[in-house]
Amino acid sequence: MAAEKTYANVILPLKLRGTLTYCTSPEAKPGDWVKVRIRNCDAIGIVENVSLTLPDCIDADRIKTAEIIPGKESVGKEEISFWKDIAQYYMCTVGEVFKAAYSTALQKAVAKESGRPATQKGTPASEGCGPSSLSPAQQAALGEIKAGLATGKPVLLHGITGSGKTEIYMKMAAEQLQNGRSVLMLVPEIAISRQLQQRVEKAFGDKVLVFHSKQTAPSRKRVIEALRRNDSPKIVLGTRSAVFLPFRHLGLVVVDEEHDHSYKQEDPAPRYNGRDAAIMLGTRLNSDIVLGSATPSLESLFNVSTGKYCMVRLDTKFHDSPPPTVEIIDTVRERRLGNMQGSFSRGLLKQIRKRIDNGEQVMVFRSRRAYAPFVQCSICGTVPKCPQCNVSLSYHRFNNTLSCHYCGWSTSFSPYCKNCGEPSLADRGAGTEKIEEELRAAFPGLNVARFDADTASGKKAEEKTIKEFAEGRTDILVGTQMITKGFDFENLSLVVIVNADSILAVQDFRSDEKALQLITQLLGRAGRRNKAGKLVIQTAQSDHPVFKTVSGSGGTADNSAALAERRLFNYPPYVRLITITVKDPQEGRLWNVCRRISEAAAECGITDIAGPLTPSPGMVGRCHIREFWIKLQRDRRMSIIKKALSERIELIEKEFKGGPSIILDVDPL
Repeated sequence: MAAEKTYANVILPLKLRGTLTYCTSPEAKPGDWVKVRIRNCDAIGIVENVSLTLPDCIDADRIKTAEIIPGKESVGKEEISFWKDIAQYYMCTVGEVFKAAYSTALQKAVAKESGRPATQKGTPASEGCGPSSLSPAQQAALGEIKAGLATGKPVLLHGITGSGKTEIYMKMAAEQLQNGRSVLMLVPEIAISRQLQQRVEKAFGDKVLVFHSKQTAPSRKRVIEALRRNDSPKIVLGTRSAVFLPFRHLGLVVVDEEHDHSYKQEDPAPRYNGRDAAIMLGTRLNSDIVLGSATPSLESLFNVSTGKYCMVRLDTKFHDSPPPTVEIIDTVRERRLGNMQGSFSRGLLKQIRKRIDNGEQVMVFRSRRAYAPFVQCSICGTVPKCPQCNVSLSYHRFNNTLSCHYCGWSTSFSPYCKNCGEPSLADRGAGTEKIEEELRAAFPGLNVARFDADTASGKKAEEKTIKEFAEGRTDILVGTQMITKGFDFENLSLVVIVNADSILAVQDFRSDEKALQLITQLLGRAGRRNKAGKLVIQTAQSDHPVFKTVSGSGGTADNSAALAERRLFNYPPYVRLITITVKDPQEGRLWNVCRRISEAAAECGITDIAGPLTPSPGMVGRCHIREFWIKLQRDRRMSIIKKALSERIELIEKEFKGGPSIILDVDPL
């Protein structure tokens, strides 16, 4: 008598609706890792379920075999269920979520036998010295947090920069470890996790596991194995992808800098928000959830106003330093009076010199890297543009190139204009590279360093720059957004924002909120100990409400006006926003796809839709781009409409197979 065949539905890391069915061994069970063949290639998948029968629509003679990978711990049903929740909410496939949880390199690492112990390379085997004691203000905030968590709601810790939120997190983490439960602590940036890692490891030793995308696949695999073994509770310090780790007995989820837009995955799918996914995870596992920020997002403040979250305020700095002051410098007026020297007012340069002479440090923020945002012919006015994106090219002096910051195209710089043939191309504006050069010229002999995507391309370069500034070996640090995130520099007393107008130049209903958050974060970098810190903002829009709010000369910092404006114009958090982005090298076909999307939206009952709109830039990498903005009411019909829209978009993709790219983004930032 022939043995009964076993069939497995397998989740593959591909954009496939549903699963594929394979024949497998009778020992197969849900969660097993398997090797399969698809499209004449090998692939690794996860068994979702097994059956002894095949659906009538599948030909048993043509079915392929799935080979179980031996000795690998199965993926838990809770993980797969979480993947499905993420896929449903963010309108993607379970396979795409699987690929986010286990990258291609990590899948290959899982498939290999390692035999090595699951400890992180370089992590000391020690117990740590435990978290430091809390101040009275921190103790009071901790008591309020526990009271809020007792209601079963997430807690938003609204603490000013330097108030010691991290110490509260670690105190709560220590209590969870004592109770045999693990902790997930999310941070938005890898650079922050590296600095915070030292503090957390000092307190908890080898109980700390670090997880982020810059680690090697074997390192991430060892973290996964340690959590699957569950031999002792751990503290996982990670960036957004850490939400997909196989937690057992997760007692606490902390999302630090919860407002930060780095938590949002832009590409590829799933385009999830790490903060929101962490809340989903914590809710599923019945964990305590704490969100922390000095500048909470309007979405979180809205959830507080509706009673969905509890909020705890921490308005006292841990170190008894006086609050930093803010000065607004009107560059229009300064230029008229002849008081500008390059990108800086002469008065500001004097302030920088005074701080350095006092043995203090200075940080200078510029939102754009490169030497200059663009170059222009001084005779005919021509601006060299990217041939693939139709946007101006940025000039990088350190390697003498003109580069596109959208598609990466670059060419060697020549001063000769291709339009008029004259050697008259000149840089316009100033990026971080030029700011660094100006400061070196203004302060010869001082150590000026730059921290942006060009200089901090790897872990060693990042660590070296941050370490030297933290140790006082660098006098002035110039950087982009990378320097705003959670760093604690003891001797930093002056922070400067150059050309602050570019922060407000984004065409986005969130632009003022983002600008206020960024400036507040920079304000918090100055005067972290007992020194009086200062923030200087150079702008041509000195009367802008954002700058007035920060300086205390007008406006309101309680966000009530911003929420009222969002409600008036029907924007998030009062509605759910979905963007549909269409990319196609053929403009004619692009418009046909857009027409079909408009029809599909109407068929789904969507009435509040804008588009197709041309974003900026309207072309990237020789692909034309158009966008739709869809607003959905926050009610029970939302999930039904999203499902129907996903199905119709899938049909449109099949109709134009191999042509356009259609991207669905839920809750875009």
